Amino acid sequence: MRLRFLGAEYTGRWPSVETREGEVIGKYRGVAWSARYHSPTVAATAAPTPVTLHFMGRSYQSQV
Repeated sequence: MRLRFLGAEYTGRWPSVETREGEVIGKYRGVAWSARYHSPTVAATAAPTPVTLHFMGRSYQSQV
């Protein structure tokens, strides 16, 4: 994914998250609302990626 802010371009990679549908919790305006459960291994496999960002002409390192 390409991101752009104030003329600076960044590339980002988002981890894929495995979800599974759960039980129906309720209804909102006639539509069933169900719980979703996420895979617990997402945090362990998604290692932060260091990136160089720029703010007001100064560059700094951050992790995405």
